Amino acid sequence: MECWRKCDVLIAGAGPAGLATALFLVKNRPSLAGRIVAIEKSAHPRFKVCGGGLIPKTMLALDELGIPLEVPAVEVTRGEAATPVGGVDLSRGGDVLCTVIRRDRFDAMLARTASEAGVEIVQRDRVLDAAQGAGGVRVSTERGIYEGQVLVGADGSGSRVRRAVFGARKETIGRALMTDIAVDPERTPEFTGKRYRFDFRCVSGGINGYSWSFPCLIGGRPHLNVGIYDQRPREFAEKSGEQSRMIAELVAAFPELPLDGLKRHATRWHSFPIRWFDARDSYASGRVILAGDAAGVDPLMGEGISCAFEHGKLAANAICKYLDGDGSALQAYDRALHEGAVGAKLGKLAFAARHFYGPHYRLFFRLARTSRRAQEIAVDWYNGARHLDEVPTRRLITRWARAVLLGEPVR
Repeated sequence: MECWRKCDVLIAGAGPAGLATALFLVKNRPSLAGRIVAIEKSAHPRFKVCGGGLIPKTMLALDELGIPLEVPAVEVTRGEAATPVGGVDLSRGGDVLCTVIRRDRFDAMLARTASEAGVEIVQRDRVLDAAQGAGGVRVSTERGIYEGQVLVGADGSGSRVRRAVFGARKETIGRALMTDIAVDPERTPEFTGKRYRFDFRCVSGGINGYSWSFPCLIGGRPHLNVGIYDQRPREFAEKSGEQSRMIAELVAAFPELPLDGLKRHATRWHSFPIRWFDARDSYASGRVILAGDAAGVDPLMGEGISCAFEHGKLAANAICKYLDGDGSALQAYDRALHEGAVGAKLGKLAFAARHFYGPHYRLFFRLARTSRRAQEIAVDWYNGARHLDEVPTRRLITRWARAVLLGEPVR
């Protein structure tokens, strides 16, 4: 029987962006408990193709929401990046650079927390279409019709909400391939050294991205999550040359790992799209806004979990104001994603992607290796450690200059 539901806030997608929006909403406005519906095409715990790295910015968001990380995790305190012009040490004096989780467990934890807070999560129901009028928003799904005052499209890189309301641009969709390998933790540097590894040498082979190797736990057993990201795949398809090139570069990045099976499909791997931020996009239209992967994530690294929480916080603030009668609040959300701290950071990362993945990539990788002080600030800024990514650019440059010229500590 087809269902018909009404609520105040509809959320398409119950991943980090949708659930962060819901959690910040009930935190800011407890009276919204029982009046928020999140529609999820799968069911938690759901398999999700993702490296699963939580940078410090994400951990700060969890702290703000009062959510302890109650899933198996591996803390990374050391990092290294191979580039076309040499290696870079990403370590920050023993600080945690990244906490690696499995997305099925992490997302299920968020869903459980949201449900306990009064958010209704409708699972195994796929969004088919979305339309809006003067009186509200209507979402059609496989099982019924939902109506609300506001709709948040948080349904991933292939967002149905985005297609229905904003159009279907594909120029900003990258690709990634990923696999998991069981390892002996006592013989694997990622575990013995609590480190992650990045390899940007694939840029020389025409891939606009990097390979990665993260330590993780699957069913309590140590594994490496290994993958490759290409920001601008040219002709990606299941049997295309682009996919073969990505696999070849991934195998070349980590020759000591048993990855040859990828070429023969003997090793199980997954491919997935990543929509990245483009300042030309719009993220609000009438009563509909976009968040998380549906809006666009970090163009340089393809990292999306911290973006999901940042978008969710901004979306919740805007929705509360909109429900209070501020008709311009959702457009203010769009401006925040372009001009606020989140938009400014993503804009800088888009600038970096154009240059590190552009025709003069060697020059920019050389520049990135010239100053250890600059590297330290860049790592802290990217990770959002102590909210450094919200500091104006001029202050960051001043901090770097004082560190280089006066020997002051970066922090």
